Amino acid sequence: MKTYIFKLIILLVCCGLTVLLSEITVVQATRDLSIDSPLETKVDELVKQFRSRGGLTYSDRTSFVVYDLSRDVKLVSINEETPRMAASLIKNFVMLVYFHEVKHGRLQHTKRNKYHLERMIRYSSNSSTNYFIRLVGGPRQMHRKLKANYPYFLQTKIVEYIPTNGRTYRNLTSARDLNKFYVQMWKKTLPYSDKMKYYLELPNGDYIYKKTRIPASAKVCNKTGTVYGLIGDSGIIVLRDASGTLRPYVFTGLIEDKSKTNSRRRRISFGAWVGQRANVLRRVSERVYDYINNIYRW
Repeated sequence: MKTYIFKLIILLVCCGLTVLLSEITVVQATRDLSIDSPLETKVDELVKQFRSRGGLTYSDRTSFVVYDLSRDVKLVSINEETPRMAASLIKNFVMLVYFHEVKHGRLQHTKRNKYHLERMIRYSSNSSTNYFIRLVGGPRQMHRKLKANYPYFLQTKIVEYIPTNGRTYRNLTSARDLNKFYVQMWKKTLPYSDKMKYYLELPNGDYIYKKTRIPASAKVCNKTGTVYGLIGDSGIIVLRDASGTLRPYVFTGLIEDKSKTNSRRRRISFGAWVGQRANVLRRVSERVYDYINNIYRW
């Protein structure tokens, strides 16, 4: 009887440890094994350092993609196909569908629409975003047109207007789709690529350039997304090497914590939560810049 009780206690202890470890174990990153780039390992190691030091918690999930436009090659692919909350990053795709409709004559690029485009992209206005979603016919129509005409955006879903309080959790995208958007825009295969680039280049906030050691001479074309539960930035950073040749690359970084969509799981202020993760994105962006800088040696 004593032997049975002892074995039972051992079993219960082991089960308890298993449950505890499952709660604190970080999900391993999904990486594209076809990519032969030391940068991917450098990014993965840096993220692990932030986890060990507390800059990221066990519930934070990350996605990163880096694409060298000069050589037309992907350098980093970490969890890139995982759907994430889109937050304001969905505005890129709203703008794309709008310009698709303009291209085909179903909408006009009016002064009023130009006004709302600048508000949506530069100032991240939610009301202007909803203006375009209504203009196209609502979230379902917006989503249908995106998928029908640009089926290569695999994980992006537009299913809701952005609520008045800004807490949009149901629209989705991925690091892969965001990277694809900027690559296609740079190659001018999207409708009115130059116009979209103009709006994305307007001075705005970012988590990949400001407060980094990337030189002030760089140009940035980007859009951020921020909600309690998701912080992300995706865009093109354009540098020049010593010969004056443009060396653009796409950087996309997403940090998601789905538990934070529940207000009871918010143990720090929104500003503090964003600040910690913005720091992670900036330091990863610096690591990418160092690598690109070393390749082209300006």
